[in-house]
Amino acid sequence: MKVALSHDYFVQYGGGEKVIEALHEIWPDSSIYTSIFDKSLTRFLTIRPANIKTNLISQLPFPEKLYKHYVPLYPVAFKTTNIGDVDILISSSTFAAKFINKKDAIHICYLHTAPRFLWGYETELAEPEVIKLDRLLRPVYKMVLPSIKTILRKMDYAAAQKVDFFLANSEEVKKRIEKHYRRDSFVIYPPVDIDRFAKVSSIKYQVSKKPGFFLVVSRLGGYKKVDIAVEAFNKLGLPLKVVGDGPQFAYLKKIANSNIELLGRKSDEEIVDLLLGSKALIFPTYEDFGIVPVEAMAAGKPVIAFRGGGALETIKEGVTGEFFDEQTPDAIIGVVKKFNPDKYNPEACRAQAKKFSKEEFKRKIKFFVEEVWQNRKTTS
Repeated sequence: MKVALSHDYFVQYGGGEKVIEALHEIWPDSSIYTSIFDKSLTRFLTIRPANIKTNLISQLPFPEKLYKHYVPLYPVAFKTTNIGDVDILISSSTFAAKFINKKDAIHICYLHTAPRFLWGYETELAEPEVIKLDRLLRPVYKMVLPSIKTILRKMDYAAAQKVDFFLANSEEVKKRIEKHYRRDSFVIYPPVDIDRFAKVSSIKYQVSKKPGFFLVVSRLGGYKKVDIAVEAFNKLGLPLKVVGDGPQFAYLKKIANSNIELLGRKSDEEIVDLLLGSKALIFPTYEDFGIVPVEAMAAGKPVIAFRGGGALETIKEGVTGEFFDEQTPDAIIGVVKKFNPDKYNPEACRAQAKKFSKEEFKRKIKFFVEEVWQNRKTTS
């Protein structure tokens, strides 16, 4: 059984990239077909650059910076990608990778979400004000975006009908697949590397000082709502560390008071240390799944999260964390003021995280793919 993988683009290192890494661990000889590969990610990725094959999008000017502006070209770029003769094609996708020309392969799409910018969900793409070319492009966006979105939405729906099987990363995304594509799907939660926490957490808990700060780990884009956490802690005056990079970094750094540190992008090892030294993770995003809260629980830490999306599937209220009901600074302040980190048992947090381990993901997806392949062989 020859397997090929496809991924929208490699321009950041987040949950989608961890999914494709785990898939590549199962099928290490597989090539990964994508649009853009930012070479700076090699310090984070465990995939050899030689396995990553880019398409025509990577030949356009400044693809790593302007990748959002090239969105209308992605369908053509992936449709003209030649994956060779393979038996199984697994795409890790929101929008672009599911357009790939599968030829005679069985196409299994692991969908992180129906594309936010097309189906009415908040997204960075819908906010050209965060782009440096704002003054030139804002009038253009206002004129052409509605028409382009209508066309791309129809194309996205048509591409979804050509997928043989959908896998959803959460019950939230399963509902979106049914709503927007009229397709059924199977839920397999994305991989969380909880082992890296297990190796150090028991030792560090015994020798570490009393946790002294709250932590946010997120890409700094508009819909991530990190700004409400910064505004909340500006008012609270409590220590907050923010890990991550993105379009809002400069803005958040400008508005943050001295009790808030914006640390930029950090390695996995550095994030482990920060989680272990924190009181709790603040998770203000309405996320499709949300890997970071599971990582926090794997470190034995509780999570203070917005009550919505995938967080409802991963966090046990009162046991491994708490929820706030509105995405506002005041809602966060209300929960933080009553929050007592000593209430939460680190072992209960770790036990909850184990349900979402990388090994569990790999086991389930390998079983699914092999079942699909055996059924094809039986019926052909």
